[in-house]
Amino acid sequence: MQTNFIFALLVGMIVPLQAPLNAFVARSLGSPLWATLVSLSVSVMATVPLLMLFRVSAPEFGNLGHVPWYGWLGGLCGVVFVASSVILAPKIGIANFAVLAIAGQIIGALVLDHFGFFGLTVKPINLFKVLGVAVMVGGILLVQYGNKASS
Repeated sequence: MQTNFIFALLVGMIVPLQAPLNAFVARSLGSPLWATLVSLSVSVMATVPLLMLFRVSAPEFGNLGHVPWYGWLGGLCGVVFVASSVILAPKIGIANFAVLAIAGQIIGALVLDHFGFFGLTVKPINLFKVLGVAVMVGGILLVQYGNKASS
């Protein structure tokens, strides 16, 4: 169990690398949207060998017709996140982008859980969750203050 937590932490440490690396591509190509396309194309190319390595059998693509219309929005979420990181991270800093993005993810997750959207099990918001978000927002403010104090 602890190994999974450590792995999740290490994977999380990779996420802040994405924005500055994609920013290099954006500067070279002259557009954050082209950088987004390149980044997501590399993701597809990296996934194919993983499918082969783990011997994942081909799906029944006919089943895609059963996906509700909003099921396709997951790909759009990826585009919005990658493009936004390329545009915003160089302007507001990687740390600021990361903490704000994580705060947004947690707040969004709490709302999804609370209402059980998309077939999720309902997990109501409670005082501890609200306090957790408040502590996180306090952390964001400390990161912001740290940026101002060091400049």
